[in-house]
Amino acid sequence: MRLRKLLCILLAALLLGGCAAPEAAQPAPMAALPAPADPYAAPLGDAGLAHEALTAMYLPSADGQQLLAYYDTLPLTYSQHPAEAVVRALLAHPGNSRVRPLGGGVTLALTGSDPVEVSGGVCTVNLSASALQLSRQDLYTACMALTATLGELDDLRYVNVLVAGRPVAMDIAGYLPLGALTAQPGQELPVLWEQFSSRRTPAGENPTTAPITAVAALYFPLADGSGVVPEIRRLSFPGQHPQQLAIALIGALSAGAEETAGIAGMPDLSALMTAQPEITDLNSGGKRITLRFSADVRSWMTAAGADPACCFAALVMTLTTFIPSVEQVCILAGDAALTSLRSDLHGGLFFAGGLHTRQDYSGYLRAQSPVYHADGDRLSVHHASLPYRSGRSPRELLLSLARAEGDCAVLAEGLSDADILGLSVADDTLLINLSARYADAIRKSSADQRRMVYAIVNTMCSNLRVRRVRFYFGGETIDRLDSDVLWTGEFLYNPGVIRR
Repeated sequence: MRLRKLLCILLAALLLGGCAAPEAAQPAPMAALPAPADPYAAPLGDAGLAHEALTAMYLPSADGQQLLAYYDTLPLTYSQHPAEAVVRALLAHPGNSRVRPLGGGVTLALTGSDPVEVSGGVCTVNLSASALQLSRQDLYTACMALTATLGELDDLRYVNVLVAGRPVAMDIAGYLPLGALTAQPGQELPVLWEQFSSRRTPAGENPTTAPITAVAALYFPLADGSGVVPEIRRLSFPGQHPQQLAIALIGALSAGAEETAGIAGMPDLSALMTAQPEITDLNSGGKRITLRFSADVRSWMTAAGADPACCFAALVMTLTTFIPSVEQVCILAGDAALTSLRSDLHGGLFFAGGLHTRQDYSGYLRAQSPVYHADGDRLSVHHASLPYRSGRSPRELLLSLARAEGDCAVLAEGLSDADILGLSVADDTLLINLSARYADAIRKSSADQRRMVYAIVNTMCSNLRVRRVRFYFGGETIDRLDSDVLWTGEFLYNPGVIRR
């Protein structure tokens, strides 16, 4: 009995010992995943902004009844608006069995140092004098083809067409303005021409008794004194004589801009005129408008908050973009011809005999590009006034961000053009290579680096139509610049940091 009990105790002890858990083994440490490989090289210079894009263009069909689309891959650059490259390609198309070349047997080309202007959703195209060889209907067809083609670009809604630097009359009498055009896809060209030409002054009638409603580009001075931008307006004119057109345009300018932000106040130019506009025919076939203002007209402009040079630029560009054949505007203040103007940004302008032309003010046209500035702990959108040819340049946009001051400043101080070592676009990613010196400036700065990153990223994505931004410093990627922001990898547009 005792033996059996002892055996049971020994067996139980053995069983309990076999169920005891062994000491847990420590897991081997996991190896950290390597950072994703950078598929790109840091850019040096801006050559990497060149790219190719499939672009829609419109030419008249072989029977001349409608506009037909065709597609071509064009060499473009992210640093400039594509409008000029697209227009040049359209004018150079030789036609085929489906479509006619633009102008038919007349070779059309661009002319002037600034043949394609883009600002405020308006594109102005300056064709060479060869366009005058076309019939009015064929010229209208060419204008509609240009408008349809440019309307395919996502930020353009209106097109002005000049010939040899001046607006053309769309009737034999020389009074019907073309105005700002909009694309009308799918419409029959003969029908469009019939509708348009029905507005001309009937044969044998006085143009002063032929009212017209037309779309015009009005140019307004910017409040910062940097230049002018256009705003489209549908206006009614009591007649088609150039004097009537000028009076109505000046009245519309005096009323000020309706939609465009950042515009300076305008004095009542109509009230400051001391006589009706005078129209003079020139030997060149063009026209001159003479405007007489009170002697203190510039003081009134300054009192309204506008730079006088920008005011006169707005006036001259408005008249010479819309009124047929006008190539000169003679401006008098009191009895003295206005022979010179000066602005802080553009310096001095001189006008022999007080004769002002559209070309004189070509440097005043600006683009208003969306940029993101500091707004408390968030960002808010502003519009940077840039030369219209640089409105999309990532280099100019970076420098514009660097110029923000006071509470709006968002970048670390000290960014200069020399610190932007290179820019390129790969796939849908903008690559920005900044100097190692500027990396040190960011480290030492008290600027909010997260806000800094997204001010750049949101600005670039809004203007260049890219989806991502990647940063390099001195040609290398850097994890952190003494903050919790990881500068490696790619940044997407971030609406969450924008103040609503």
